[in-house]
Amino acid sequence: MAGRAVEQIGAVLPTVLRQTHQRQQLLALIQDRWQRIVGKRLAAHTRPASLRRGKLVVLVDHPGETFVLSYQRQRVTDRLRRATKGRVEDVVLRPGTVVDGVRH
Repeated sequence: MAGRAVEQIGAVLPTVLRQTHQRQQLLALIQDRWQRIVGKRLAAHTRPASLRRGKLVVLVDHPGETFVLSYQRQRVTDRLRRATKGRVEDVVLRPGTVVDGVRH
């Protein structure tokens, strides 16, 4: 039985690794373009942190910036969809610490 489980894991592992790599590449692309997507002011207070199943989690360091980004959510989501060829479907805002546009 254990041999079968190892075979099954071996069969799915390449797919899982490829998907993880693609997701990380896409997140890096978004992080690289973030200032152009949201603007300099918002980029200084926000940071794309993770991407899973089309949902981009963005850390925001101040409630006021959360409000601003919430207000601009549709515009930002549209820009993200264009930048990622539709692979980002939604933006989820989370409180977090952002220093110089970098997550800490």
